[in-house]
Amino acid sequence: MRLVWPYWRKYSAQISFGMLCLIIGTFMDLLQPTIVSQIIDQGVMEGDLSRVMHLGGMMLLVTAVGAVFTVGRCIISSRVSQQFGADLRVDLFAKINRFSYAAIGKQETASLITRMTNDTAQLVGFTNSLMRMFLRSPVLLVGAVTMTLLLNPRLALVLAGVIPLIALLMYISMKVGFPLFTKLQEALDKNNAVTREYLSGVRVVKAYNTFDAEVARFDVTNTALAATATKAQRTVGIFFPIISFAVNAGLVLTLWMARDWVAASQMQVGEIVAFLNYMMQISMALGMLFNVYQMLVRARASAVRVGEVLAEADTTPTLGRAAPPTLAPCAVTFDSVRFAYPGGGDEPVLHDVSFTLPAGKVLGIIGPTGAGKTSLVQLIPALYAPTGGHIFIGDLNTAACDIDQLRANIAYVAQNNTIFYGTIADNIRMGKADATDAEVEAAAKAACAHDFITAYADGYETIVGQKGVNLSGGQKQRVGIARALIRNAPVLVLDDCVSAVDVETEAAIMHAIRGLHPTPTIVMITQRISSVMNVEHILVMESGGVAGFGNHDTLMQECKVYQEIYHSQLL
Repeated sequence: MRLVWPYWRKYSAQISFGMLCLIIGTFMDLLQPTIVSQIIDQGVMEGDLSRVMHLGGMMLLVTAVGAVFTVGRCIISSRVSQQFGADLRVDLFAKINRFSYAAIGKQETASLITRMTNDTAQLVGFTNSLMRMFLRSPVLLVGAVTMTLLLNPRLALVLAGVIPLIALLMYISMKVGFPLFTKLQEALDKNNAVTREYLSGVRVVKAYNTFDAEVARFDVTNTALAATATKAQRTVGIFFPIISFAVNAGLVLTLWMARDWVAASQMQVGEIVAFLNYMMQISMALGMLFNVYQMLVRARASAVRVGEVLAEADTTPTLGRAAPPTLAPCAVTFDSVRFAYPGGGDEPVLHDVSFTLPAGKVLGIIGPTGAGKTSLVQLIPALYAPTGGHIFIGDLNTAACDIDQLRANIAYVAQNNTIFYGTIADNIRMGKADATDAEVEAAAKAACAHDFITAYADGYETIVGQKGVNLSGGQKQRVGIARALIRNAPVLVLDDCVSAVDVETEAAIMHAIRGLHPTPTIVMITQRISSVMNVEHILVMESGGVAGFGNHDTLMQECKVYQEIYHSQLL
């Protein structure tokens, strides 16, 4: 639980005031049984009505003061716990946002969502209970035990046997329950993963009519989740009736011991009533303590899972202090670059890749599936770090550049372009947050997206669903390209991002891109040989290496792989 200490220290003043309210409110609760005892012994038993009225008024005043401070404590605990939860979620999201691709690959998306929502909620609930019940419980427990000792030391001996037994039961409960609640959160991860996969692939499910199979798959994880939750709650819940039995046994023993003392006038009736009230307060304090301990067990499991995310080492290339690339077009150079995916074994997906693309020129990358094309272009914006060799943007080594400054000067359009929920204009402005409406429209025109956007009733303010569910594949690709073009970056990376548009539209987009001023340095992956035939620089890849580099005429004479692609597509 060391994870939460820095957050709690941030609200130390509010927590301290809440603790003061707690202590005063608890002290008021502890006074009430003593006042009741005096009302019985000094007022009722003596027939003194004025004494009853006086002590009754005092009891009402004590109750009112306690209620005021209790309300204050509840308000503060709710505010602090929710602020703590908001801070923790922001830090988690920021940490995940800074994850490298390698770090993201280690954590399943469903698990990260569970940790940001359910696990965080467990910690928020525990923080709230900590201020409302957990800290009140020991104060009430110690106060009630102290009052019973002052009231009748002989009866207080009963507590000497009850309290240690209850403490032992709580320890066993925590020891047994922690691994069960860890398994519960893992089962929740799996259940969320199935739900997320279904929602992401709902079109495929409907197309192949596999709804029954998906229900059956969900039923497996849902049943496992229910079974794990039942086992965890049942195992921990067994201890509560045992604790209640121990407390009630103490009450019975107290009455049995007190009967002779009352008969012998060695103890007054009011003292018995007060002692029983204190015993009930002790029982209530132990019950609250046990409930919070159950929350502690689950919160501890959640804290471990959240801590794993916050402690994840970011394997993004080291942030240096070199100057960022200039806004002028710059060359892209690969010098004996090697790369293997983290956790993918020793076999590299790229080996000894070397080439130089002059500033303002276009590089077309082509090759068979699995040749390493996407792996290569992902190294340019440092989504991954090369395991060997060097990559230069202009004269600067990407390994020495500040990662944020480097990516600010690279526009990257991924193979599977992601459209976010919001307006079309908002999606385009992700490339440049302060872009004007005119800039948005110009980028859309360059990406051949303006016509279909203006065909909507709301134009650029049209709301698109999550992942662009109401856009076609070609429309999503063109919005993604517009997002990159509005960035006006000196280096533009296109990872087979026009596969869903026709050849004429692709040619129009490339013509518009090459007409930009200044013309960016373009690295473009394509599956169409017709898209690279007129490009001055073509990189042919095969099995992670360079099979050929040059223009169309050169490669047709010297590169067998290029010849095979040409003949398979055009002849």
